[in-house]
Amino acid sequence: YWERYCYYQTDGGDIDLFLLAGETLPEILNEYTLLTGRSALPTKQSLGYCASTMYYAELEKNCDEEIYKVIDKHEKEGILIDNFWLASGYSSGEKDNLRYVFNWNHKRFPDPEKFFENMNARGINVIPNLKPGILKHHPYIDLFEKNDVFIKTPDGKAPYYGRWWGGEGRFFDFTGPNGRNTWKQLLEENILKKGTKTVWNDNCEMDGVEDRDAQCDFEGKKGTMAELKILHSNLMAYTAKQALADVYPGERPYIINRAGYAGIQRYAQVWGGDNLTDWRTVKFNIATILGMGLSGCSNMGCDIGGFAGPAPTEELFVRWVQQGIFQARFSIHSASNDNTVTEPWMFRESADTIRDAILLRYRFTPYLYSAEYEASQTGAPIMRALVYDFQNDPKAWEESFEFLFGRDILVANVLEEGAKTRTVYLPAGCKWYDWNDKFRCYEGGQTIEVPVTMATIPMFVREGAVIAMADNQLMTMEGDHTTALHLIVAPKGTTTTTLYDDDGITNDFKSGVYRKTTITTTAGERVTMNFASEGSYKDTVETVKVEMIAKEKSPFWVTLDGRKIEHFLNRRKFDAAAEGWYYSQSKKAVEVKYANPAKDHELTVSFEQFDLIGM
Repeated sequence: YWERYCYYQTDGGDIDLFLLAGETLPEILNEYTLLTGRSALPTKQSLGYCASTMYYAELEKNCDEEIYKVIDKHEKEGILIDNFWLASGYSSGEKDNLRYVFNWNHKRFPDPEKFFENMNARGINVIPNLKPGILKHHPYIDLFEKNDVFIKTPDGKAPYYGRWWGGEGRFFDFTGPNGRNTWKQLLEENILKKGTKTVWNDNCEMDGVEDRDAQCDFEGKKGTMAELKILHSNLMAYTAKQALADVYPGERPYIINRAGYAGIQRYAQVWGGDNLTDWRTVKFNIATILGMGLSGCSNMGCDIGGFAGPAPTEELFVRWVQQGIFQARFSIHSASNDNTVTEPWMFRESADTIRDAILLRYRFTPYLYSAEYEASQTGAPIMRALVYDFQNDPKAWEESFEFLFGRDILVANVLEEGAKTRTVYLPAGCKWYDWNDKFRCYEGGQTIEVPVTMATIPMFVREGAVIAMADNQLMTMEGDHTTALHLIVAPKGTTTTTLYDDDGITNDFKSGVYRKTTITTTAGERVTMNFASEGSYKDTVETVKVEMIAKEKSPFWVTLDGRKIEHFLNRRKFDAAAEGWYYSQSKKAVEVKYANPAKDHELTVSFEQFDLIGM
């Protein structure tokens, strides 16, 4: 009788409806994150590789010594690493092996302060796991009961008990000051002051509280879990932010949450929870991340290699890492059921391929960090669904497994077992240049097929792009700096690109201690690149290399602030020179290099017609 329809119901009372006005998805996402909160500008270290496995915190004793060996192995293998995620085994009881948040198992970690000191000295940020459920034999149970920290039964007369790790548990109530203040106190004393600057909030979706009428404090007003469940994860991150500000004043908080409500991006990096080792997972995790990006969460990632199930096959693992290097949260994390540990060097024949992918991630640091800055200003995702930029192309609406990395790089990872080719749809409206095939040019609006090997990461440069990379190989995200800037340019019309940098640690950027360089590129017979910088952060760049795609012909001349720079016909002489330009016939691209002028400047590349015979 009735036409098809949809409905919703709001068990928590009235719903507030917001209308976000805009003609494009970027405009809508900008409005949405203006309402719910911009993404927190992350620490640089948080963008580095994160090693993680449950295994190394579950050993019978001296887990710290085994973890040192893991870091030694990274150094020996040349696998870059900035962070080590410490699974919850460190908090287990020494007699019963049950998880007790804020507890330290001293058989496994005899001296936690020394452990953090040693890891920090090696440049490794240790990230301990925290869970909000409390078992009845918890060492701090008397304090918890005295401070009245738990979610209660519907009548409000007793703590609510639900299913938890290791048995029946009670749950911290983050909607009231008693729960938040007690959590904050122990977080500071038992975790942060021991030497870490990062909080990992796990199992914070509160699914152990299954009675929707269970009572929460709600700042003394009382409310039900049906109304307030979604707020707990955000308030858990909010409490961590306060604790970090107390212990490390002036520094940027680094928080990771497994769950979050609208606005979680203000506080935390998020990840997709415990995924399964499977070819379907590496594929559909992309769709998950793209969807989260369109929902305001730009700092998103999923466990690389799979968390649950058996170890990945060699081919699956390679493809997963090749996809993972584009995720804002870049972590291999496993609890495999076959007594194995997923690590970058686990397949000797593919170790070089894995290493090369991770090295590429670190060379992308200036591009990635600038994308993070854009996310903090407009909500723009790091991994973008094609429809975000190409909503007028109907085929882009249907694409879930290709994506844009930042604004200018289309990535079409190999996601099928045994693949020899990869079918790629290139959105309409611009040209695309094949990263792996000497910038071979394709018109947008077509589907192409490219050959692939195990080492291939299919990437395409968008027309109009200015892609910033580090030619000096960064070995750590926080400790190293881009000294040799490499810009890949594909001129089209007039485009504006923002290159952003700061110390990546403190909040000084809020006081103007940053460097924001606006690059305005104007195409035509003469391509001009105008560099204008602001902010007081010291520029680390010493040399600049511009690689400008020019398929039709070589330039006539190149000037830097009106001064002509030398043209080299001999590649070896160009490579040896400190300044000059050279036209690569193989790539059909002009390469220009010069010392950083350390001031605003303009680079002009002339493609005007030159009549050599008539001269």
